Amino acid sequence: MRAMLALYKYRGNEQLAPLLGDMLLPAFEAMTFEIIQQSIVVSSSRRKPKISIADCWDAITYVPVSEEREADRGFNQAQQLASHIARRFQLPIMELLIRSRHSEKQSFKTRSERMRDTQSLFEVNTNNLSLLASESHSKNHLIDRAVRILLIDDIYTTGSTAEACSKALHRYAELPLDIYILTWARS
Repeated sequence: MRAMLALYKYRGNEQLAPLLGDMLLPAFEAMTFEIIQQSIVVSSSRRKPKISIADCWDAITYVPVSEEREADRGFNQAQQLASHIARRFQLPIMELLIRSRHSEKQSFKTRSERMRDTQSLFEVNTNNLSLLASESHSKNHLIDRAVRILLIDDIYTTGSTAEACSKALHRYAELPLDIYILTWARS
């Protein structure tokens, strides 16, 4: 798996994107099924609602890379993985996060360096977050739940990137958010 990701991410073999995206599907489906089951249990009505995958998620977003890294690679691997899931299940994908600065590759850093480096690394695309909030409010006005976002990244190592992205989104959100993280692999 490590070699496949290296070919994709560092050697620019974008032909692997659909295969890597397909490899995320079982985890995505299991996560979604668990959310649906929890929603049914929590439902106060006697009739159990029918909840589809599309009902479960308000948006999919992804960890952004810096302009330098995207120019170097030619693509954002997390964006491609997110797009694959969004297309497969006809879910909205939104660019909710912006990388505020370029940083050295996380793979060369210690845990403490990663934690320090990801602080204030992400900003929010406030226009898209406001759009998501208004769309979610109209969609969810009959069901009382937070805006549900799926954040996609390729690798989970320390959790510092996911935590920094989540903190940025929560800081700017005007509505309650439930943010779920899905990564292709754990390092």
